[in-house]
Amino acid sequence: MSPMLDHIINEAIAAQIFPGAVIQVASGDHLLHAAAYGNTMYADSGSRPVALDDIYDLASLTKMVTATAALILYDAGELRLERSAAYYLAKLAATEVQVRHLLSHCSGLDLRLAPLCSGGATGLRAAVWAAQPVHPPGSISAYTNINSLLLGEIVAAIAGMPLDHVLSELVLQPLAMTRTCFCPAPELKPQIVPTEWDTTWREMLLHGVVHDESAYALGGVAGHAGLFGPASDLLHFMRPWLEGGAWQGRQFLHEATVALALQDQLAGIISVGGNMLKGGLGWMLERRNFMGSTPPPGSFGHTGFTGTAIIGVPSQNLAMVFLSNRTYPQRTPPPYRHQAVTGEALMAVL
Repeated sequence: MSPMLDHIINEAIAAQIFPGAVIQVASGDHLLHAAAYGNTMYADSGSRPVALDDIYDLASLTKMVTATAALILYDAGELRLERSAAYYLAKLAATEVQVRHLLSHCSGLDLRLAPLCSGGATGLRAAVWAAQPVHPPGSISAYTNINSLLLGEIVAAIAGMPLDHVLSELVLQPLAMTRTCFCPAPELKPQIVPTEWDTTWREMLLHGVVHDESAYALGGVAGHAGLFGPASDLLHFMRPWLEGGAWQGRQFLHEATVALALQDQLAGIISVGGNMLKGGLGWMLERRNFMGSTPPPGSFGHTGFTGTAIIGVPSQNLAMVFLSNRTYPQRTPPPYRHQAVTGEALMAVL
Protein backbone atom coordinates (compact mmCIF):
# COMPACT_ATOMS: atom_id res chain seq x y z
CA MET A 1 0.00 0.00 0.00
CA SER A 2 2.58 2.55 1.07
CA PRO A 3 4.67 3.08 -2.13
CA MET A 4 1.64 3.88 -4.33
CA LEU A 5 0.02 6.05 -1.69
CA ASP A 6 3.29 7.84 -0.99
CA HIS A 7 3.68 8.55 -4.71
CA ILE A 8 0.16 10.00 -4.99
CA ILE A 9 0.64 12.35 -2.04
CA ASN A 10 4.15 13.44 -2.97
CA GLU A 11 3.01 14.20 -6.52
CA ALA A 12 0.16 16.31 -5.14
CA ILE A 13 2.58 18.27 -2.95
CA ALA A 14 4.86 18.84 -5.94
CA ALA A 15 1.85 20.16 -7.87
CA GLN A 16 1.13 22.51 -4.94
CA ILE A 17 -2.32 21.07 -4.31
CA PHE A 18 -1.40 21.21 -0.63
CA PRO A 19 1.90 21.78 1.23
CA GLY A 20 1.65 18.69 3.41
CA ALA A 21 -0.68 16.05 4.77
CA VAL A 22 -1.24 13.32 7.34
CA ILE A 23 -2.90 10.08 6.26
CA GLN A 24 -3.92 7.25 8.54
CA VAL A 25 -5.70 4.08 7.44
CA ALA A 26 -7.01 1.35 9.72
CA SER A 27 -9.04 -1.84 9.56
CA GLY A 28 -10.51 -2.52 12.96
CA ASP A 29 -7.66 -2.34 15.50
CA HIS A 30 -5.04 -2.83 12.79
CA LEU A 31 -3.28 0.34 11.63
CA LEU A 32 -2.49 -0.21 7.96
CA HIS A 33 -0.83 3.09 7.15
CA ALA A 34 0.24 6.16 9.11
CA ALA A 35 2.44 8.79 7.52
CA ALA A 36 3.12 12.51 7.47
CA TYR A 37 4.11 14.22 4.23
CA GLY A 38 5.58 17.55 3.18
CA ASN A 39 5.69 20.75 5.18
CA THR A 40 3.18 22.96 6.95
CA MET A 41 3.66 26.03 4.73
CA TYR A 42 5.73 24.92 1.73
CA ALA A 43 9.11 26.71 2.05
CA ASP A 44 7.70 29.87 3.68
CA SER A 45 9.18 31.37 6.81
CA GLY A 46 8.05 29.44 9.88
CA SER A 47 7.30 26.27 7.94
CA ARG A 48 8.39 22.88 9.29
CA PRO A 49 7.96 19.23 8.33
CA VAL A 50 4.47 17.87 9.01
CA ALA A 51 4.32 15.54 12.03
CA LEU A 52 2.04 12.54 12.40
CA ASP A 53 0.30 13.99 15.46
CA ASP A 54 -0.22 17.49 14.04
CA ILE A 55 -3.55 19.17 14.69
CA TYR A 56 -5.58 20.41 11.72
CA ASP A 57 -8.57 22.70 11.33
CA LEU A 58 -11.16 20.02 10.58
CA ALA A 59 -13.60 22.45 8.93
CA SER A 60 -16.80 20.66 7.90
CA LEU A 61 -15.79 17.39 9.51
CA THR A 62 -17.26 19.21 12.53
CA LYS A 63 -20.65 18.59 10.91
CA MET A 64 -20.31 14.86 11.46
CA VAL A 65 -19.49 15.25 15.14
CA THR A 66 -22.58 17.45 15.47
CA ALA A 67 -24.69 14.92 13.53
CA THR A 68 -23.41 12.11 15.76
CA ALA A 69 -24.38 14.03 18.89
CA ALA A 70 -27.85 14.55 17.43
CA LEU A 71 -28.19 10.82 16.76
CA ILE A 72 -27.11 10.03 20.32
CA LEU A 73 -29.96 12.26 21.51
CA TYR A 74 -32.23 10.44 19.05
CA ASP A 75 -31.20 7.12 20.60
CA ALA A 76 -32.01 8.54 24.03
CA GLY A 77 -35.50 9.57 22.89
CA GLU A 78 -34.73 13.26 23.37
CA LEU A 79 -34.75 14.16 19.66
CA ARG A 80 -37.26 13.17 16.98
CA LEU A 81 -36.15 13.25 13.36
CA GLU A 82 -39.62 14.05 11.97
CA ARG A 83 -40.21 16.89 14.39
CA SER A 84 -39.97 20.48 13.21
CA ALA A 85 -36.64 22.12 13.97
CA ALA A 86 -38.68 25.05 15.28
CA TYR A 87 -40.05 22.79 18.03
CA TYR A 88 -36.58 22.90 19.56
CA LEU A 89 -35.69 26.43 18.38
CA ALA A 90 -38.55 28.81 19.14
CA LYS A 91 -36.95 31.69 17.21
CA LEU A 92 -36.75 29.74 13.95
CA ALA A 93 -39.19 31.01 11.33
CA ALA A 94 -38.82 27.98 9.01
CA THR A 95 -41.43 25.85 10.78
CA GLU A 96 -41.77 23.27 7.98
CA VAL A 97 -38.13 22.20 8.19
CA GLN A 98 -37.71 18.93 10.08
CA VAL A 99 -34.64 17.70 11.93
CA ARG A 100 -34.30 14.95 9.31
CA HIS A 101 -34.09 17.62 6.59
CA LEU A 102 -31.18 19.28 8.38
CA LEU A 103 -29.29 16.00 8.71
CA SER A 104 -29.79 15.06 5.06
CA HIS A 105 -29.26 18.55 3.63
CA CYS A 106 -32.66 18.84 1.98
CA SER A 107 -34.16 21.59 4.16
CA GLY A 108 -34.50 24.03 1.26
CA LEU A 109 -32.62 26.64 3.32
CA ASP A 110 -30.00 28.41 1.22
CA LEU A 111 -28.75 31.25 3.39
CA ARG A 112 -25.08 31.99 2.72
CA LEU A 113 -23.40 32.66 6.04
CA ALA A 114 -20.04 34.18 5.11
CA PRO A 115 -21.48 37.50 3.79
CA LEU A 116 -23.26 37.97 7.13
CA CYS A 117 -20.13 37.92 9.27
CA SER A 118 -19.71 41.71 9.30
CA GLY A 119 -22.84 41.85 11.46
CA GLY A 120 -21.17 39.74 14.14
CA ALA A 121 -22.77 36.87 16.01
CA THR A 122 -25.98 38.81 16.75
CA GLY A 123 -26.62 39.78 13.14
CA LEU A 124 -25.70 36.36 11.82
CA ARG A 125 -28.00 34.55 14.24
CA ALA A 126 -30.86 36.96 13.47
CA ALA A 127 -30.55 36.16 9.77
CA VAL A 128 -30.48 32.41 10.50
CA TRP A 129 -33.60 32.59 12.66
CA ALA A 130 -35.45 34.54 9.94
CA ALA A 131 -34.38 32.35 7.00
CA GLN A 132 -37.06 30.68 4.92
CA PRO A 133 -36.63 27.74 2.51
CA VAL A 134 -36.15 28.58 -1.15
CA HIS A 135 -37.38 25.07 -2.03
CA PRO A 136 -40.04 23.01 -0.24
CA PRO A 137 -38.28 21.00 2.50
CA GLY A 138 -37.55 17.47 1.32
CA SER A 139 -37.75 18.33 -2.38
CA ILE A 140 -34.18 19.36 -3.32
CA SER A 141 -30.84 18.41 -1.80
CA ALA A 142 -28.33 21.20 -1.30
CA TYR A 143 -25.29 21.00 0.94
CA THR A 144 -25.31 24.17 3.04
CA ASN A 145 -23.73 25.24 6.33
CA ILE A 146 -26.97 26.54 7.80
CA ASN A 147 -28.31 22.99 8.14
CA SER A 148 -25.51 21.91 10.47
CA LEU A 149 -25.42 25.25 12.26
CA LEU A 150 -29.11 24.80 13.16
CA LEU A 151 -28.54 21.17 14.11
CA GLY A 152 -25.85 22.32 16.53
CA GLU A 153 -28.27 24.84 18.02
CA ILE A 154 -30.82 22.06 18.51
CA VAL A 155 -28.28 19.77 20.17
CA ALA A 156 -27.25 22.55 22.55
CA ALA A 157 -30.87 23.48 23.30
CA ILE A 158 -31.86 19.90 24.17
CA ALA A 159 -28.79 19.37 26.33
CA GLY A 160 -29.13 22.74 28.00
CA MET A 161 -25.45 23.58 27.68
CA PRO A 162 -23.08 25.21 25.16
CA LEU A 163 -22.40 23.20 22.02
CA ASP A 164 -18.71 22.67 22.72
CA HIS A 165 -19.56 21.15 26.10
CA VAL A 166 -22.25 18.90 24.57
CA LEU A 167 -20.02 17.55 21.81
CA SER A 168 -17.24 16.91 24.31
CA GLU A 169 -19.59 15.08 26.69
CA LEU A 170 -21.48 13.04 24.09
CA VAL A 171 -18.82 12.33 21.45
CA LEU A 172 -15.25 13.45 22.10
CA GLN A 173 -14.77 12.09 25.61
CA PRO A 174 -16.55 8.74 25.07
CA LEU A 175 -14.45 8.08 21.93
CA ALA A 176 -11.18 9.15 23.58
CA MET A 177 -10.76 12.01 21.10
CA THR A 178 -8.64 13.74 23.70
CA ARG A 179 -6.91 16.24 21.40
CA THR A 180 -9.96 17.36 19.44
CA CYS A 181 -11.51 20.65 20.51
CA PHE A 182 -12.93 24.02 19.59
CA CYS A 183 -10.84 27.16 20.15
CA PRO A 184 -7.52 25.42 20.89
CA ALA A 185 -5.45 26.83 23.72
CA PRO A 186 -2.48 29.07 22.76
CA GLU A 187 0.03 26.48 24.00
CA LEU A 188 -1.21 24.08 21.28
CA LYS A 189 -0.30 26.49 18.49
CA PRO A 190 3.08 24.86 17.70
CA GLN A 191 1.22 21.59 16.99
CA ILE A 192 -1.42 23.22 14.76
CA VAL A 193 -1.03 23.50 10.99
CA PRO A 194 -1.91 26.96 9.56
CA THR A 195 -4.76 27.16 7.05
CA GLU A 196 -4.53 30.43 5.13
CA TRP A 197 -3.31 34.00 4.92
CA ASP A 198 -6.62 35.86 5.20
CA THR A 199 -6.10 39.07 3.24
CA THR A 200 -9.76 40.04 2.83
CA TRP A 201 -11.23 40.22 6.33
CA ARG A 202 -9.10 39.20 9.31
CA GLU A 203 -5.82 40.25 7.66
CA MET A 204 -3.65 37.66 9.39
CA LEU A 205 -2.32 34.14 9.15
CA LEU A 206 -5.08 31.82 10.31
CA HIS A 207 -3.15 29.63 12.71
CA GLY A 208 -5.02 28.13 15.63
CA VAL A 209 -8.17 30.13 14.88
CA VAL A 210 -11.03 28.69 12.86
CA HIS A 211 -10.81 29.22 9.11
CA ASP A 212 -14.57 29.32 8.46
CA GLU A 213 -15.73 32.94 8.62
CA SER A 214 -19.16 32.32 10.10
CA ALA A 215 -17.84 29.98 12.79
CA TYR A 216 -15.24 32.64 13.62
CA ALA A 217 -17.98 35.28 13.89
CA LEU A 218 -19.82 32.97 16.30
CA GLY A 219 -16.81 32.79 18.60
CA GLY A 220 -15.19 29.72 17.08
CA VAL A 221 -17.90 27.24 18.10
CA ALA A 222 -20.60 26.15 15.64
CA GLY A 223 -22.33 23.02 14.44
CA HIS A 224 -20.87 23.29 10.95
CA ALA A 225 -17.21 24.19 11.62
CA GLY A 226 -14.72 24.98 14.35
CA LEU A 227 -13.23 21.71 15.56
CA PHE A 228 -9.47 21.10 15.46
CA GLY A 229 -7.93 17.68 15.86
CA PRO A 230 -5.35 15.07 14.78
CA ALA A 231 -5.82 12.10 12.46
CA SER A 232 -5.59 9.55 15.27
CA ASP A 233 -8.67 11.00 16.98
CA LEU A 234 -10.64 10.76 13.76
CA LEU A 235 -9.79 7.07 13.45
CA HIS A 236 -11.43 6.68 16.85
CA PHE A 237 -14.45 8.55 15.54
CA MET A 238 -14.81 6.23 12.56
CA ARG A 239 -14.71 2.99 14.54
CA PRO A 240 -18.30 2.83 15.82
CA TRP A 241 -19.58 3.80 12.38
CA LEU A 242 -17.89 0.70 10.96
CA GLU A 243 -18.76 -1.62 13.82
CA GLY A 244 -22.50 -1.21 14.25
CA GLY A 245 -22.15 1.57 16.80
CA ALA A 246 -19.85 -0.39 19.13
CA TRP A 247 -16.82 1.19 20.78
CA GLN A 248 -14.49 -0.62 23.16
CA GLY A 249 -17.04 -3.15 24.31
CA ARG A 250 -20.03 -0.86 24.70
CA GLN A 251 -22.75 0.47 22.44
CA PHE A 252 -21.91 4.08 21.60
CA LEU A 253 -24.76 4.31 19.05
CA HIS A 254 -27.63 1.92 18.53
CA GLU A 255 -26.89 -0.48 15.69
CA ALA A 256 -30.20 0.41 14.02
CA THR A 257 -29.30 4.11 14.19
CA VAL A 258 -25.97 3.51 12.46
CA ALA A 259 -27.79 1.56 9.73
CA LEU A 260 -30.34 4.36 9.34
CA ALA A 261 -27.67 7.05 9.13
CA LEU A 262 -25.79 5.09 6.43
CA GLN A 263 -28.96 4.47 4.41
CA ASP A 264 -29.65 6.70 1.41
CA GLN A 265 -32.05 9.43 2.54
CA LEU A 266 -32.04 11.20 -0.83
CA ALA A 267 -33.55 8.52 -3.08
CA GLY A 268 -35.73 10.28 -5.64
CA ILE A 269 -34.52 13.73 -4.55
CA ILE A 270 -32.51 15.67 -7.11
CA SER A 271 -29.64 17.93 -6.03
CA VAL A 272 -29.64 21.66 -6.65
CA GLY A 273 -27.00 20.97 -9.33
CA GLY A 274 -29.30 18.57 -11.17
CA ASN A 275 -27.55 15.35 -10.07
CA MET A 276 -28.83 12.37 -8.15
CA LEU A 277 -26.56 12.07 -5.13
CA LYS A 278 -26.68 9.60 -2.27
CA GLY A 279 -26.66 10.95 1.25
CA GLY A 280 -27.37 9.56 4.70
CA LEU A 281 -28.01 11.34 7.98
CA GLY A 282 -24.98 13.61 7.95
CA TRP A 283 -22.87 11.31 5.79
CA MET A 284 -22.16 11.56 2.07
CA LEU A 285 -22.55 8.16 0.44
CA GLU A 286 -20.62 6.70 -2.51
CA ARG A 287 -19.49 10.11 -3.80
CA ARG A 288 -17.25 9.97 -6.84
CA ASN A 289 -15.87 13.46 -6.31
CA PHE A 290 -13.74 12.31 -3.35
CA MET A 291 -14.11 8.51 -3.16
CA GLY A 292 -12.70 7.63 -6.57
CA SER A 293 -14.35 6.92 -9.92
CA THR A 294 -15.93 3.72 -8.59
CA PRO A 295 -16.72 4.23 -4.90
CA PRO A 296 -17.03 0.95 -2.99
CA PRO A 297 -20.67 0.00 -2.35
CA GLY A 298 -21.77 1.32 1.02
CA SER A 299 -18.83 3.71 1.35
CA PHE A 300 -19.49 6.82 3.38
CA GLY A 301 -17.53 9.92 4.24
CA HIS A 302 -17.27 13.66 4.54
CA THR A 303 -14.90 16.41 3.46
CA GLY A 304 -13.81 19.75 4.89
CA PHE A 305 -13.05 22.92 2.96
CA THR A 306 -9.56 23.27 4.43
CA GLY A 307 -8.48 19.96 2.85
CA THR A 308 -9.73 17.31 5.23
CA ALA A 309 -11.62 14.06 4.65
CA ILE A 310 -12.81 10.93 6.42
CA ILE A 311 -14.00 7.83 4.54
CA GLY A 312 -15.36 4.50 5.71
CA VAL A 313 -15.63 1.31 3.63
CA PRO A 314 -17.85 -1.15 5.52
CA SER A 315 -17.11 -4.11 3.24
CA GLN A 316 -13.47 -3.98 4.36
CA ASN A 317 -14.04 -2.50 7.82
CA LEU A 318 -11.64 0.19 6.62
CA ALA A 319 -11.33 3.82 7.65
CA MET A 320 -9.15 6.45 5.99
CA VAL A 321 -8.36 9.85 7.48
CA PHE A 322 -6.79 12.43 5.17
CA LEU A 323 -5.80 15.78 6.69
CA SER A 324 -4.20 18.60 4.74
CA ASN A 325 -4.25 22.39 4.55
CA ARG A 326 -5.03 22.81 0.86
CA THR A 327 -6.16 26.40 1.52
CA TYR A 328 -2.59 27.49 2.24
CA PRO A 329 -1.45 30.06 1.29
CA GLN A 330 -4.81 31.01 -0.30
CA ARG A 331 -8.10 29.22 -0.90
CA THR A 332 -8.08 30.16 -4.59
CA PRO A 333 -7.30 26.70 -6.05
CA PRO A 334 -10.58 24.80 -6.50
CA PRO A 335 -11.30 22.04 -3.95
CA TYR A 336 -11.90 19.44 -6.66
CA ARG A 337 -8.12 19.01 -7.06
CA HIS A 338 -7.73 17.93 -3.45
CA GLN A 339 -10.88 15.81 -3.64
CA ALA A 340 -9.49 13.99 -6.67
CA VAL A 341 -6.30 13.20 -4.76
CA THR A 342 -8.41 11.92 -1.86
CA GLY A 343 -10.19 9.54 -4.23
CA GLU A 344 -6.90 8.33 -5.68
CA ALA A 345 -5.56 7.74 -2.17
CA LEU A 346 -8.62 5.67 -1.27
CA MET A 347 -8.26 3.55 -4.40
CA ALA A 348 -4.61 2.96 -3.49
CA VAL A 349 -5.47 1.52 -0.08
CA LEU A 350 -8.32 -0.76 -1.18
